[in-house]
Amino acid sequence: MKKENPIPRMRMDLEIIPTSHRGEKALLVRDFLGLIRDPVILQGEVLSLVGLLDGKRSIRDIQVELIRRKRGVLVDFEFIEKFIKELDSAYLLQSRRYLEEKERILSEYSRREVREPSHAGVSYPAHPADLKLYLDSILETAKGGEEDGALDHIRGLIAPHIDLEVGRRVYGRAYRAITGLNPRRVFLLGTGHSLDDGFYSLTEKDFETPLGRVKTDREAVRALKKAGGPAVSSYDISHRREHSLEFQLIFLQHLFGSSFSLVPILCGSFTPELERVSRPSQIAGVDGFLKALKALWKKAQPYSLIVAGVDFSHIGPKFGHRERASSLLLAAKKHDQSLIEAVCGGDIQTLWAESRKVGDRYNVCGFPALASLLEILPGVRGRCLDYEFWKEEPTQSAVSFAAVVLAADRRGR
Repeated sequence: MKKENPIPRMRMDLEIIPTSHRGEKALLVRDFLGLIRDPVILQGEVLSLVGLLDGKRSIRDIQVELIRRKRGVLVDFEFIEKFIKELDSAYLLQSRRYLEEKERILSEYSRREVREPSHAGVSYPAHPADLKLYLDSILETAKGGEEDGALDHIRGLIAPHIDLEVGRRVYGRAYRAITGLNPRRVFLLGTGHSLDDGFYSLTEKDFETPLGRVKTDREAVRALKKAGGPAVSSYDISHRREHSLEFQLIFLQHLFGSSFSLVPILCGSFTPELERVSRPSQIAGVDGFLKALKALWKKAQPYSLIVAGVDFSHIGPKFGHRERASSLLLAAKKHDQSLIEAVCGGDIQTLWAESRKVGDRYNVCGFPALASLLEILPGVRGRCLDYEFWKEEPTQSAVSFAAVVLAADRRGR
């Protein structure tokens, strides 16, 4: 008998979020590549089928395994075949059809010279005047609290990248703290939510927002690409829909105009490396990237700023936990505070050890950016200006975020 070909596995670059829909377990699937325009919800019997799409099994193998799991109850071959065709037609499988379309999109995007705003008119106003009023209202929200008494010699800022309305107070505290600066170059670190190739993603594109266009320092980006080698993604499409940099940029333009140059960096996951090393500079390729980034940073002093757009813990069923966020909240807060204390103390090894200790159980998406930042700013001292947990009641899940200002050590580094 001729052996059947295996079915392609589910795509590796999808964001798959465990959730509930109409009272039942479900998976929410989002595609930052843009082949799937709207999120897809998978639930019911298909969840068992999706879990078997590992790139090794044929339709017959999947049928046999489902029958075994159902203790002999027949599972229709045609049903499985039809569902797999539907997945492939929706570009959810890592099939030839998907790979060809992906290559077309990557090639088309790479030829563009400008990264257009992806969240204007959706997450914030698209009209410049309206956007300025909106950002002013966020900065105004932070007034009247404890005076930031900003640290002297500010070198960096940690701000949220959560929805602007959800995080408005913390955004306000973060950006009010740097209103007196006038940076000529901004190193912008963010979470690469769709980054699946390399530890970092860079782009040479200029960034456009309703407030104008910011020039990317292409020479710096090229130097980082060369130094990072395979640690840097081979394409830049992960920047196209990513909000973690875009949300920071509109605040920076609102405060400083658009005359500064930008070094935009998206950071991928370090989780697979947690047990193997004790800091990111010990990872092959990452070491060269961080060394080059640190050199660029030093050369740009004292007229540059590092901004990290990060969120902290993501807890509850929406983020893969069996428990509700309420039962994880205290432990997640303790973990967050340990990370923040390590950042404020400029202690990269403690930051890394804390994440290793919990195995990234609390899904701190900003951890790679924080770890990279501490490699660039040795001896930094910081101050936490604000911290908050947002609770999403329908999914019993929650996300934390913070505002932290970072200053040079006493030697001015």
